[in-house]
Amino acid sequence: MVQHKLLKARVQELAEMEWDIAAIEARYRKLAAQGIPRKKINRAKVIASKQQILERVQRQAEEYEYLSHS
Repeated sequence: MVQHKLLKARVQELAEMEWDIAAIEARYRKLAAQGIPRKKINRAKVIASKQQILERVQRQAEEYEYLSHS
């Protein structure tokens, strides 16, 4: 039941969010045109900033999902 309440709160938060459509579209177009950029990954750096990386990936996924429905 707690999980359901958390999910419901997150959905409400996303519904009320102000989206920067122009920035999301620009990033999406660049990604579509150029693909996913290759990077040399520093394992220690990734592990140290794991939480920030996961939050950024989640936020961008939510932005692209919003863009696909608008």
